[in-house]
Amino acid sequence: MSGEPRIGVYICHCGVNIAGSVNIKEVVEYVKNLPNVVEVRDYIFMCSAPGQEIIKEGIKKCGLNRVVVAACSPTMHEHTFRNVLAEAGLNPYLLEMVNIREQCSWVHSDNRQAATTKAKLLIKMAVAKASLLEPLKEITFKVNKNVLIIGGGVAGLSSARDLARKGFNVYLIEKKPVIGGNVARLGRLAHVELKGIDIVKELLHQVVDNPNIHILTNTELVSVGGSVGDFKVKLVKNPRYVNENCNLCSECVKVCPVEVSNEYEFGLSKRKAIYLPYRNAYPPIYVIDSENCTRCFECVKVCPTQAINLAEKPEEIEVEVGAIVIAAGHEPYEPLIGEFGYGVSSRVITLFQLERILDEDGPTKGRLEVNGVQPKDIVFITCVGSLNTTPNAYPYCSRMCCSSTIKNALIIKEKVPNANIYILHKDIRTYSRGDEQLYLKAGESLIRFARYREAPNVIVNPDESINVRFFEETIQEPVSIPADLVVLSVGMKPPRDIDKVRTIVKVGCGPEGFLREAHLKLRPVEAATDGVYLAGTVTGPKNIIESIEAGGAAASKVSTLLTREEVRIEPLIAVVNDEKCSGCLICVGICPYNAIKLRIQGDARVAEVDPALCKGCGACVASCPTGAMQQFGFKDNQLESQVLAAFTE
Repeated sequence: MSGEPRIGVYICHCGVNIAGSVNIKEVVEYVKNLPNVVEVRDYIFMCSAPGQEIIKEGIKKCGLNRVVVAACSPTMHEHTFRNVLAEAGLNPYLLEMVNIREQCSWVHSDNRQAATTKAKLLIKMAVAKASLLEPLKEITFKVNKNVLIIGGGVAGLSSARDLARKGFNVYLIEKKPVIGGNVARLGRLAHVELKGIDIVKELLHQVVDNPNIHILTNTELVSVGGSVGDFKVKLVKNPRYVNENCNLCSECVKVCPVEVSNEYEFGLSKRKAIYLPYRNAYPPIYVIDSENCTRCFECVKVCPTQAINLAEKPEEIEVEVGAIVIAAGHEPYEPLIGEFGYGVSSRVITLFQLERILDEDGPTKGRLEVNGVQPKDIVFITCVGSLNTTPNAYPYCSRMCCSSTIKNALIIKEKVPNANIYILHKDIRTYSRGDEQLYLKAGESLIRFARYREAPNVIVNPDESINVRFFEETIQEPVSIPADLVVLSVGMKPPRDIDKVRTIVKVGCGPEGFLREAHLKLRPVEAATDGVYLAGTVTGPKNIIESIEAGGAAASKVSTLLTREEVRIEPLIAVVNDEKCSGCLICVGICPYNAIKLRIQGDARVAEVDPALCKGCGACVASCPTGAMQQFGFKDNQLESQVLAAFTE
């Protein structure tokens, strides 16, 4: 860029998030004396509309050709400030952000001087780098109009429905043999005379016959290449061993000699190696569990429609899509053996097991029975697996447990009016639509609530009787409750294979393992990876309504992308200096995106970066022995200037 650097530095207070620990005025006076700095301003919220106007005015008034913003993490507002530069007529990549909130204020909240000194140093380094920034041009690609949705729960189904209605071609994959996710196994829902499977059936009715939607069950993600607007996806469809000729006559089930625990009933019953996971499952076709099938061929012999083929092999499928929606759902938390007596007594069950017991299609046909006996004294323990109740529990609230607990307690009261029901809780969070009324109705139904601070102790006595002991916070006394049934209100945890999915698709996760949205307020349901969207409980605990709404929100974001003819992506990619490249191909082997290929140039061989595949991770730059590989926005001279600024007065 021609001309001397003219740098404006804008320092955010972030309310008291930064200003509470960093002496902003002292930092401003220091920055005024840095080389090439012609304007320094501070403001309480630089990301706000007035704060953005300050930057725009500075660019025009002072003729700035580079901008440094010292505020929060670039993850939060780098796009915001890039747009500010663009609106002011300046190349958006002439921006350098400094994180003085997380890296200064928050980590040195107990030492104001240290936080202030570090803020000065980081801004000094940023100014040094900004002096060498170059204007960059975004890369454009044509947009493929297909969409891949990973996960066949209510979030994935609602997203597929909305996208198909807008004319987009959707590939909906589900690793399990049936569609519906966790909701399909829920019993009666709160406030309505519907079950979970009824919600799924309604969504399926809107999805199954739509020619724009291709449902692939028993299908897993293998790899994802390309970038936003043009992803190249490889899938593997595992064999079901039973085809569409199946008429659900159940003759195969009768002769199958294998019995295993039924995971769809949370271990409350047994199933055969050939089975239909649950009534009204889709697709309505039996499936064979290859891990437990003994290949006795008895099912093949009795099948009247010749629907069974044990010789089926996995099928590899390749699709090209413009966007990906991850709606992989969640798993119920399962307590450790012995945790609250779980696994020690059959009369200690989880909330999800209770859902199946109370469901007319469940193992007891809706009768409240455990080991053939109807319990009378029932104790619910909430926050099992959540809010750090035990060393193995997660720190977050699972949001739906309180409402679901109270709903099931009221259902039990309907079935067994003389039941004595106790709900032990850390606190009650019935936050959703109308759920506060459930809490009030429970009190009117004489369901007893008791509050604990330390996790209750469930004692299974030698005669198999159970006592639940805890210290009651309200009356400040120890309490012991005899129980015929203990229900552990377990929460949600990330799905077991989510690490595999996020590694393939290249998206980030939070400390608990749920996938992380790019920005909770500014970019909800978007992943940090362009073209990838997140829906439902894959980002954290939600109820059914929230999951369906998240699926619709993801569909809306996808349609915004796919209605364009072309898409623009950040130009912060690697580039090769052909004159310096020795053709050693170290970069080719180290690139995790297969973005670098060998190119023959005369008598020499050189590396070449495919801008459509490069994600700007910098691995090739760090490994290049000659310095031929550089990355826009992070070139060697730019980084060197930062380092030198850190160690010079």
